[in-house]
Amino acid sequence: MNTTTKSAIVLGVIGSLAGTVALASQAFAAPDWAGQGAQRTPAASTTPAVASAQLAKDLSWMRDEERLARDVYAALAAQYDQALPFASIVTSEQQHFDAVGTLLARYGVADPASGKAAGTYSEPELQALYDKLMAQGKTSLADAYDVGIAIEKADIADLEKVIAETSEADVKRVLGNLLRASEQHLKAFEAAKAGTPLGAHDGTGMQAGRRGQDAGTGAADGTGRGMGRGAGQAGVGQGMGPGQGMGNRAGDGTGTCSNG
Repeated sequence: MNTTTKSAIVLGVIGSLAGTVALASQAFAAPDWAGQGAQRTPAASTTPAVASAQLAKDLSWMRDEERLARDVYAALAAQYDQALPFASIVTSEQQHFDAVGTLLARYGVADPASGKAAGTYSEPELQALYDKLMAQGKTSLADAYDVGIAIEKADIADLEKVIAETSEADVKRVLGNLLRASEQHLKAFEAAKAGTPLGAHDGTGMQAGRRGQDAGTGAADGTGRGMGRGAGQAGVGQGMGPGQGMGNRAGDGTGTCSNG
């Protein structure tokens, strides 16, 4: 065997070994998890929840029921010069509406409120209820308080029913928060009807009255009769504006309130 032939054989063996090493390196290379691997395993937060037919129906109803409460309270607040607790609870009902909307999105349920103006509803039952409650509430402020009581009682009953029937932990948690708030709203309307201010002792921070330019006449220690809006905090009853209540600052009614 001549020298040229031997050199060719050696180079061939070296080339074969190099190819084997390259294949081995590829076999043990780290997988591309940032590429197709990431697509095969989506993050848990992107996995949509699946609602049963009953849960979808319940969430859809709750979404429009919260919107009905908001729409009625806003209209009655405008009717009666921003009367409380209507004017105060409107914001809370908007938050309830938004909370149920989050659940709708999470469970892929169509939003019944989409494209609907205030006071208009897809469900004939809710539309008839809105029309009836508005007609009653416009009769007098006392009747308007009864409307608030009726709405909150119906809302509480529906929330309790859905909470008891669903097995979804997130739905129970969200609706449980709404239930506790609705119970406080009911107390506020009942107190308004009875003419009894609410505030520091029960933590509702709601009371009857109206927003306006009425000056406060309460004493500096908060024990005098004054005009303070009852949107207070539990335990201290801090006032946020004019209304029927116990104020501690004369003249503008914006100081803290002992009961409201």
